[in-house]
Amino acid sequence: MKKEKAAAIYARMLLQAAEDHKAADAVSSDMHALAETFRKLPALHKFLTNPVRKSDEKAKLIATAAVKLAPLSQQFLKLLQTKNRFALLRAIADEYIALEEARQNILRANVVSARPLTQDQIEKLTRGLEAKRPGKKYILTNQIDASLIAGFRIVQGDTITDASIKHKLDLLKQKLAA
Repeated sequence: MKKEKAAAIYARMLLQAAEDHKAADAVSSDMHALAETFRKLPALHKFLTNPVRKSDEKAKLIATAAVKLAPLSQQFLKLLQTKNRFALLRAIADEYIALEEARQNILRANVVSARPLTQDQIEKLTRGLEAKRPGKKYILTNQIDASLIAGFRIVQGDTITDASIKHKLDLLKQKLAA
């Protein structure tokens, strides 16, 4: 079984267990904290995926952080220890968040612009996207790419909406070359 598939299965199982035990908020908070920890400390993922490290060493490291987690999250980490699956922990946390957001009709998109967008511009863009897809809520992040000259590009999963000057110039160049 591929690691991504295994992580998705564990994440679905944890999400269902959290709902069954009415601990969804606590487990969600734990998964967000874990995902943030992996973003801030990339060495943690390297440590957990290192085959040279013993399972006991990994469990000891995780146990120190687990005391702050909800009981269901602690049980889940014990399951991962038993199954020797700590290497999947980052992918499980990310998948859990994605599943949770999908259930809440939350979509994430990345807005690439030539200059940083103001909060008002991001909110206006969010409202525009939400108007096109009623019932969905968008969370936008802003990235900078000066080569766009002006305008923006919205990247959401496999879909790209390009409203940049660079894109329009490229289209014009193709038309003139034809």
